[in-house]
Amino acid sequence: MLLFKLECMRLFSGKINKLVLILFVISGVFAIYQGAQGYKNIRIDQYKSKIVFQKEREHVTQRESLPEAGSLAYYASAPTKWQLSPWAALFVGESQSSMVATKIRATALQSQIFNREIVNPSQQRTGGLDLGFVLVYLLPLVIGIMTVTLISDEQHAGRWRLLNALPKSAFSQVCKQIALRFTVIWLLVLSLLVSAALLLSLPFDAVFWVVLLATSVYMLFWFSVAGLIMSFGKSSVVNSLAYLSSWVLFAMLIPGAVHLYLSSQFHSEAPLKMSLEQRMVLNNGWDQDQNKQAILDEFLKHEPHWQDTAPLGDAFEWKWYYAQQHMSDLAVQQQWQDYVENNARRHAQLQTLSTLSPALYFQLKLNQLANTSSRDQAQYQQQIVNYHSEIRHFFYDYLFFNKAISKEDVDNFILFDPKTSALTNSTSQSLWALFISMLCVFAIALVAMLRLKQLRPA
Repeated sequence: MLLFKLECMRLFSGKINKLVLILFVISGVFAIYQGAQGYKNIRIDQYKSKIVFQKEREHVTQRESLPEAGSLAYYASAPTKWQLSPWAALFVGESQSSMVATKIRATALQSQIFNREIVNPSQQRTGGLDLGFVLVYLLPLVIGIMTVTLISDEQHAGRWRLLNALPKSAFSQVCKQIALRFTVIWLLVLSLLVSAALLLSLPFDAVFWVVLLATSVYMLFWFSVAGLIMSFGKSSVVNSLAYLSSWVLFAMLIPGAVHLYLSSQFHSEAPLKMSLEQRMVLNNGWDQDQNKQAILDEFLKHEPHWQDTAPLGDAFEWKWYYAQQHMSDLAVQQQWQDYVENNARRHAQLQTLSTLSPALYFQLKLNQLANTSSRDQAQYQQQIVNYHSEIRHFFYDYLFFNKAISKEDVDNFILFDPKTSALTNSTSQSLWALFISMLCVFAIALVAMLRLKQLRPA
């Protein structure tokens, strides 16, 4: 017990160690606060969209006479929402830069699904800080600063030879010092996670324990890296530079190279091309009044359920308007399918290549647990596509069969039903990946321990 107290006093006597731990805690608290504010704003936007739509529907049903079905279809902006996990407050992933509350009408889909507000980059916040950033990027630096110079400091102070001469080997003393540092940092991480869960009302469910276990494995990896570096018996400067180089390699260079490779393989201008082409097809269609019936006939080939509709007359008819809207979507349908398939392939390759970088791999797994990954974003877009089809078909019954829409029909308007990937499947997959990661990390830790055990004074 006395030796343990002495080690604790040594650990906290240095100003650098105390400063690093304090900054880590402050960064974690600030990240939790900022993430919570961002998640709160997302939920407010989603709630506002829902309330506005309800008010608009109530306003329509309170009118003495209802507008035409085509007019209702044009102005009815139905809300959707990306069903994020509450953990999205800590691991924002793709939710920070994507639409999370898209409003959908029965008009052409492509001009809506990629409808993003143009923002001035100079007015944008310089990067985002969430707890995932603190754990992925700052946590390894804390481990390195407190650990990687343990042996070299003993050598510099002249205590290393004395430790090796004691009945208890120097290896056991170093292991105790490393274990103490691991415990202190792990308790700080646990405190941050528990505090975040209590403040944000996050459940202490399987996700919480998977996050804690994954963070522990990630910590063990960086402690193993520090142990490997120390096992070479170099000076503090060399050890620090070697550890920093490892951090730059795994946290910056490899993830950067992976994203550059994926950007070169999968081009990102497809949404812009689709939106422009869809708009051009739509605009050109308005100038073809003499071909209105031909456009409607072509539309009915794709939507045979409404093929019994009456032919078009000389006057304007809403069914031709919406037929033209849908035909502009069909003009870029193949491009949309290619875009979806490319995104799926990109995500699959990202998952494979992320194994080269523990930092990237850890970050992706955290985003998956929070339902903020690129795969979850793609699923949300597909839900929008399916919901848009339901909205179109809801109004087509009134447009193509000349049925009058009633207040009861407005009340029964189909609403968006958000879905998320099954938590059990996501958690079980994460557990399997975590198990494999643990085996790899344990192997690295074993090599580091064997080398440290063989280290002797020069």
